[in-house]
Amino acid sequence: MSMDQGHRPAGAFNAGIDRRVPPFHWVAFATLCQRELRRMVKMAAAFLIAPALMAMIYFVCFLFGLGPQRGTPHGDAVLTYLVPGLIMLSILLRAAENGGFMLLYSKIEGHIIDELMAPIGARETVPAYLLAGVVAGMGSGLVVWLASLLFWPLPVEHPLMALGFALAGALFMALCGLLCGLASTKWDHISAYFTFLFTPLSFLSGLFAPVDAMPPLLATIVKLNPIYHAMEGFRHGMLGAASQSPALSALFLLASIVLLYALATRLYASGWRMKS
Repeated sequence: MSMDQGHRPAGAFNAGIDRRVPPFHWVAFATLCQRELRRMVKMAAAFLIAPALMAMIYFVCFLFGLGPQRGTPHGDAVLTYLVPGLIMLSILLRAAENGGFMLLYSKIEGHIIDELMAPIGARETVPAYLLAGVVAGMGSGLVVWLASLLFWPLPVEHPLMALGFALAGALFMALCGLLCGLASTKWDHISAYFTFLFTPLSFLSGLFAPVDAMPPLLATIVKLNPIYHAMEGFRHGMLGAASQSPALSALFLLASIVLLYALATRLYASGWRMKS
């Protein structure tokens, strides 16, 4: 005896529901993005206020460290060169932190099991984590830029170029952070990546001084670092001048992003270090 559709018992199969998994699960992607963005908002002080204070401390240290050259054309050139680097540094590190720490948090707390069991895959989860990382990085960079207008205002020569390199740099570092989050199984692991990898690579990428002033061999090695190309491209957008061709920097950065994205999706899809 058939049962009326309106009085179907709980748990009964409903043939009217489409259970096919689409090629890209937009609902799952939007849900993951919403979860990560809400989590980021709860930690806004760490992602927004702290980077601005740190950038101001760096700037003040350089300001007083110039000594007699403070207020001279040479001293002003040093500070002008420094500001875009501090903005980009905040963007890069915050993007990496959000991408890596949030994934590791889900692994440690067991939330990752829900993602692995749901009818979604790397095609939805990886972009969701990356989007949250990019938003965190760009938000942090925006706060640092606004703070810089108070103590060293600079006109932006090429706004679209600066924005493009900022987004590309944030995406690259979000991928780096995500890969570190995949590789890590506890907080000490991911902290080590930032201490011994990301921070040195960021500081040796033309943050404080032109790379061409380094010894030739060291300068050649530094120019193989994608962070250097993100810094130089963003500085060109801000100041209108850089030692590296913006087109070359863009191609190098884009190739790095494509390779890391392919690696991240492959590792996530295979469940590498996710189930232990």
